[in-house]
Amino acid sequence: MNEKSTLAVEVSHVSNFGVWLLTHNKELFMPYEDFPWFKNQTVNAITNVKELSEDHFYW
Repeated sequence: MNEKSTLAVEVSHVSNFGVWLLTHNKELFMPYEDFPWFKNQTVNAITNVKELSEDHFYW
């Protein structure tokens, strides 16, 4: 197989204030104030996340 392995990451919540990611048994909050490019995205776009290496996320 030539596919890159990805680590487990999940969007656990999307709110009016930001996005929560669940990874490595911890939850990370990304407020729109610090990550404004997520604010007007669709839920489908936000939940399409992969972790390429520890704490390095790709949408």
